[in-house]
Amino acid sequence: MKQNLLCVLAFILSLVCPLAVHAATPAPTPTLGRPAPALTFTQLYGAPSGTKTDWPSLRGKVVILEFWATWCAPCIAEIPHLNNLAKSLSSSPVQFISVDDEDPATVEPFIAKKPISGWVGLSKAVFDAYSVQERPTTIVVDTRGNIAAILRPDQLDKDQLIALSTGKSVVFPTNTLPPEIAEMQKKAMAQAVAAAKNPSAKSTVKPLFEISITPGDSDGVTMMSSENDTNGGASAYSISNASLFMLVPWATGNPAKRIAFHGDFTKPHYNLRLTAPNLDIKALSPALELAVASAAGVRITHTSAEEDAWVLQATPQAASRLTPTVSAHGSMCFVDPRSGQLNMVKTSLDDLAPALEQSIGAPVVNETGIKGEFDATFAVPKDNPEAVKAALESNLGLTLVKARRTIARVAVDPLPLTPASNQAAASASKPIPAADPLQGLPSQVIAVPRQ
Repeated sequence: MKQNLLCVLAFILSLVCPLAVHAATPAPTPTLGRPAPALTFTQLYGAPSGTKTDWPSLRGKVVILEFWATWCAPCIAEIPHLNNLAKSLSSSPVQFISVDDEDPATVEPFIAKKPISGWVGLSKAVFDAYSVQERPTTIVVDTRGNIAAILRPDQLDKDQLIALSTGKSVVFPTNTLPPEIAEMQKKAMAQAVAAAKNPSAKSTVKPLFEISITPGDSDGVTMMSSENDTNGGASAYSISNASLFMLVPWATGNPAKRIAFHGDFTKPHYNLRLTAPNLDIKALSPALELAVASAAGVRITHTSAEEDAWVLQATPQAASRLTPTVSAHGSMCFVDPRSGQLNMVKTSLDDLAPALEQSIGAPVVNETGIKGEFDATFAVPKDNPEAVKAALESNLGLTLVKARRTIARVAVDPLPLTPASNQAAASASKPIPAADPLQGLPSQVIAVPRQ
């Protein structure tokens, strides 16, 4: 499941804020200090009747343009932060405008369930005018209508926005990547979008079931993408430039903390593409595991034993404190190491357990019996089970109970060397110690929206 993968990669994915890519032709980013392009919205929600969004009408205000989508899980996770920021700046000349390029029929039910402070404007033209390729992207426009910052929503600072609104010079953080990384990301996005649009360029017949693994780039951008067949046929899921530290947890369905890598598996990287009807990742796990092990030349061994564990259980308050998801597509579950916030978007309690396990540092087993997918954002202390338990009880109506449970674990070992290779290995340097799987996960993962 895509949710499981994001839970497994929780803390790593959040280091640079996981991004969802706007599938359009890349274009130059508007320049800092230059006039902001026009705001031409087809729909505007939350604004007084007759509101104008041209820059002469907005002059004198700092305007925060937040580019998002209802399918973008990282965007949804940032809504509480942006709402709190907008509330704290309500007496200042600062205007928040959330910009989406979806249809009103998609956006209106979403914001009815999950209110967004400020205005919500719909426009594909504004996305094109501002050359936005990644979501969430935040653009700050100063009181004179010039672009003051291009950054991520989590980098917005209340004091800096107040200072900018009073005409002071402010140096904002930047979301700009080094040129070589930006070019690499641009190339990766173009390749992913092209592959999504034409997955079988050399064949007129699309496979019903297929797993292919090809060599990837260990220095490239890790990217995930998924496609749905509009005719109800086969769909596809792809991961590019991923190491075994990412592929094995996904293929086996096991949290990274429960996987022991015996050797140095930081390189090489792989591109994996899966095509199957309905894309039931859990059901396809044995085939995925075999494909990954065969391509990488490793042995994947499963064991289980009774261990001390934390059991996730429901209290009577769970029914009133669990908030059903408002997301139709985007899903995400991770603990942000910068803020200590647990971010749940379209997350089942089965997928919550691995994220809690990452924070606590011990196995967590879901025995709530509660089905469905939920949204939530709240702080969870690291390596402090009792504090995590208290946070779960007050925010979700769930609790943790210490118990003995059978815990599954996975070991990854290189396949035995051939006789010729054994001679070379005998003269090699010291044996490589077992790797920490968490050190090998990518520092940046880009998610391409479903086509």
